Amino acid sequence: MVRCNRLIALVVALFVGAATPAFAHEERESQFPPGDGSVPVHRSIDEAADVLVVCKPDSAQRIQHIDSPRLRSFNRQLLSRCEFAHLQAAVDAVAEQGTNIYVLPGEYREEPSWDPPCTRDYDGGVVDYEMMTRCGEVLNLVTITGDDSDDPDITCDNARCDLQIEGTGDDADDVTFTGGFRENGDWVKHNGLKADRADGFYLANVTFELFRENAIYVHETDGYTLDDVVARKNDLYGILTFTSDHGLITGCETSYNGDSGVYPGSSADVNSQDTNTGPLERWSVEIVGCDTHHNALGFSGTAGNSVYFHHNDVHHNGAGYVTDSVVGNHPGMPQDHAWLTDNQIYSNNVNYYPNVQDGGPCTAERPADRGHQDGVVCPAFPVPVGTGVMIAGGNHNFVTSNEIYDNWRNGVMLFWAPAAIRAEYDPTLQQDNPHRNAFTKNQMGYQPGGAVLPNGTDFWWDDAGNGNCWDDNLAAPGTEITHNATDPRGLPECPTGSTWPIGNVVKSAQLLPCSQYNRESNPDPAGCDWMDTPPRPGSESGAVSTMSMPAQVTATSGIGVLLAAAALGLVAWRRRRSGTSP
Repeated sequence: MVRCNRLIALVVALFVGAATPAFAHEERESQFPPGDGSVPVHRSIDEAADVLVVCKPDSAQRIQHIDSPRLRSFNRQLLSRCEFAHLQAAVDAVAEQGTNIYVLPGEYREEPSWDPPCTRDYDGGVVDYEMMTRCGEVLNLVTITGDDSDDPDITCDNARCDLQIEGTGDDADDVTFTGGFRENGDWVKHNGLKADRADGFYLANVTFELFRENAIYVHETDGYTLDDVVARKNDLYGILTFTSDHGLITGCETSYNGDSGVYPGSSADVNSQDTNTGPLERWSVEIVGCDTHHNALGFSGTAGNSVYFHHNDVHHNGAGYVTDSVVGNHPGMPQDHAWLTDNQIYSNNVNYYPNVQDGGPCTAERPADRGHQDGVVCPAFPVPVGTGVMIAGGNHNFVTSNEIYDNWRNGVMLFWAPAAIRAEYDPTLQQDNPHRNAFTKNQMGYQPGGAVLPNGTDFWWDDAGNGNCWDDNLAAPGTEITHNATDPRGLPECPTGSTWPIGNVVKSAQLLPCSQYNRESNPDPAGCDWMDTPPRPGSESGAVSTMSMPAQVTATSGIGVLLAAAALGLVAWRRRRSGTSP
């Protein structure tokens, strides 16, 4: 134990000695909402306190092509009530809580939001909430703010509380909001729609695409539903929620985003005092029935706490589901209590890193010339291509009854992230993860129909943490679960789990070269294979086997922990500096 404490002290000393001024993401300091809200449910037109309608000149023609006679008739009735050509104008006109805004089929660019007079004095710095209420157009195509900026709380209290915005087409593609590019080739806006302190917000059946950062952003909001939305072709996230609670994201499709398709960052830490790992009784956000594909990451969440993620398809991304305790300035650290169950996580082997390397389309100076509109993805963050699930320093995560297959590098990864990485240097915090994560009853390496499609390694673990356990995971008939556990007895079983707080430093040191990734200045770091497409398991160069690591860790290998900690610290610092995470 003395040796462990000395090693941890060395890690902390390394970070203090090498500290560099942090470059924070362009977001104000945020906090969790009170947590006394609820998940909004769909409200019919008859239940609405008021009804506003948005349409385009060609909406009538588009309505003729709606398949359902009943929906076509409903749209024609709404068309006769249309008063607005732009969604922001309708939002600004809301006079009563509980209003429904219906958006008729059409393509919406929201031109009045591009360069209103209030944006002329914006200096590019952090936008506080008061400015968001006064001139959200500095960042957003559409802005919904619900709190009085003069009061000290963050609770929704104006007419835009409980606002429902609904596209009225056959599907989300019938109502499309496009940011796109200006004549000079730069992005029109950072975000498509931002709901800020907008408790009770409900968004349904719309598409947002082509924004510098995020398509849909929900911030400091207690109670929100995103229902059948499409978020695609953005430089960072498709759907981003931050410091919010009582959320439901259902039936979404996210694709071709440069970071992740869905990102519930710093979701309300409602189970922080719960010492159990397992099914949740209370969660901050439920994500269900989503199809997230062809993103750099299908899902990610720094401090993705109390996330209930189930019955989703996560496939054909660079990596599938990633959650972490790495990036600083995120409330709710370390990450805890995600519940992943009944998902299909497969074929996450799409390598977008050549796009940012020499001669790749993402090296074009003007964003308009990079091909985002054609589905080009410019990965913002280093992840190991070919990984299904990656937990970088989380606790009490319950990964159960998923189908995880055809991820050519790793099915699931779990490893330690020292608190110093996120600029927390208290020695008592350095081992605050990864503890009491459970991986049970997952079907590894074969499709539901029985076809064998192995992962490169089913479970990759750096041996760190207390109480981590693996139980009743299923391999294809005639095969075994593959892993890299150092202990020759294999992965620790539930309920006892692991008992060694610090990981195998040989494994940890492997993270070092990839930490130097920067998509502008160092898109292909020497010695890093994360950006390489791993060979298909079972091929001549990619045979699947049960891996083993050196069981004995020598005194000299302590440098590996320092190097690995430095690696993760660099990742966090680079991410904060480049503004790729809130």
